Amino acid sequence: MFRGRKWLKPVGMLYAVLLRLRHALYNGKIIKSELGKLPTIVIGNLALGGTGKTPHAEYILRQLRQWCKPALLSRGYGRETSGFIWANRVRATASIIGDEPMQIHLKFPDLDVAVCENRLRGVEYLKNLTNSNVVVLDDAFQHRKLQGDFNILLTCYDNPYWKDSVVPGGSLRDIKQSARRADAIIVTKCPDDLGRDKQEEAVRAIRPRKNQQVFFTRMAYGDAYPLNGAAAALQAGSKIIGLAGLADDSAFRQHLDSRFKPVYFESFADHHTFSLKEIEQVWSKYGTFAQAIVTTEKDAVRLSNITLPEGIPIFVIPITVVFLNNESAFIQLLRST
Repeated sequence: MFRGRKWLKPVGMLYAVLLRLRHALYNGKIIKSELGKLPTIVIGNLALGGTGKTPHAEYILRQLRQWCKPALLSRGYGRETSGFIWANRVRATASIIGDEPMQIHLKFPDLDVAVCENRLRGVEYLKNLTNSNVVVLDDAFQHRKLQGDFNILLTCYDNPYWKDSVVPGGSLRDIKQSARRADAIIVTKCPDDLGRDKQEEAVRAIRPRKNQQVFFTRMAYGDAYPLNGAAAALQAGSKIIGLAGLADDSAFRQHLDSRFKPVYFESFADHHTFSLKEIEQVWSKYGTFAQAIVTTEKDAVRLSNITLPEGIPIFVIPITVVFLNNESAFIQLLRST
């Protein structure tokens, strides 16, 4: 996780002034903001990352597909391409559409997944090319040229936006006041046993407006499954090597510590492009002491870009979102979009 430096806060204050000016131009309609050609659900955060956007996008898509035909549109951060790309009409890889859209494309092959830097144009393409009737926009809360029909702001329980500051003094890429534009605020990665008193404390810190609702979610980790044909199942308590390239890998590390016996953990930068040499090096150093390498679904998408030797067993931990309470109220909000 990004940790702020107090001595850099003056630089962050200057950046915050520029952000406020940008928002003032949009709020005053000096810079135009438009609704998309289809109804849009925007998911985003104020921090640089690590709030669980992709698992929440997957949760929302699962709910929406019960009564409509949703599509996902992302910028496709880290891809080696540009412009609009419709994943369903190309031989998509993480390098072509980005790791997070690719993860969702693999999980929802029957839904339309696309990437485009210009979200307005991307929504228009989806309207013209597909029969989708609502678009979920991953990581588009700051993209103010598109005016979302329903805006969802995520913030991590361990490092919420109201206790943070703008980069480089903190980890926020937008000012705290932007939270007012959200229709729903979800506090993510909560402890499993987070009580009502702690939830109410967070709500008081958020001070939601009359039109805003606050929800709390946690991450649920599933059973590890093999990525590269490893035959033997990975049992609880097995000695493993952890590997992750995330903005915040602390929750994943905690899960590995609670379920397995990690002998080593290798952290990489968010959206890191793995090489075969890196995997072979970590296995040559620690593989004698471990049964397998264990990684995340997001990292597994990027690892799939290389030919992994069967002699290095790699397992993946799936993640799903669980609401601590009031899930039905959130689903009702989705239905009303």
